[in-house]
Amino acid sequence: MQDRVRLLGIAVDTASTSAASDAAIGYIVEESCRFVYLVNSETLIILENNAEKENVLEDCDMILPGTLSVNTSIDEVLGYKRDPFFLEAYLNKIFDYAVENGSEIQLIAGSEEQYSSVQDSIHEKWSYLTLSGTYLDDQDSSYEHIVNEINSVAPDILILALNENMQLELLRDYRRQMNAGLILFTGNTLYNKAVAEAKVPESIEKLRIENIYKWFQKDSSGKNLFNNIKMKLRIKRDK
Repeated sequence: MQDRVRLLGIAVDTASTSAASDAAIGYIVEESCRFVYLVNSETLIILENNAEKENVLEDCDMILPGTLSVNTSIDEVLGYKRDPFFLEAYLNKIFDYAVENGSEIQLIAGSEEQYSSVQDSIHEKWSYLTLSGTYLDDQDSSYEHIVNEINSVAPDILILALNENMQLELLRDYRRQMNAGLILFTGNTLYNKAVAEAKVPESIEKLRIENIYKWFQKDSSGKNLFNNIKMKLRIKRDK
């Protein structure tokens, strides 16, 4: 994609849902290794003033907003509302294509809980999807282990749901060693979505604290809120 806007020095695509999803499906059809990174406020803050990692990220085929806060910040920096990008609709199109064409998807998550939550969330809507994967554990969470797991499957679509620093280092040091078609760096996006949509325990429902319960269940919710505020302030400063 060529139309990009800079957020804290990082060029993020301004593509609409339709344009971004069509491009992603085109990458799958090509059967060549392509990289799509879904950035959040933590990504931007980590990369700010870090030229080495920034350059690695900008080599991705697409850099898309992975959260609502980043999505709205794009319009704020542009000064107008662009053709909308909806992350959920973007992912829906990719998963629909995968089901229709029998594409194999592999999920690598940061923990067993994250893996199970994301897997259940995807299978609830796309029960016929061919989805395999693994998660990091205390015995072996090395980059070599991750790459070996990927290459043992060589999926059409690879979903990486890892912490930001690990994703960026994996992209920097192992991008040429990962044997997969479309590689989606999603961070905590899919896990947080799964938590938001999951049914809460009956005891929580009775107390009517579902929103509080889900907020604490989300991955690093307090940290995400702080990063969103920091990102907004720094973007306002730059303007």
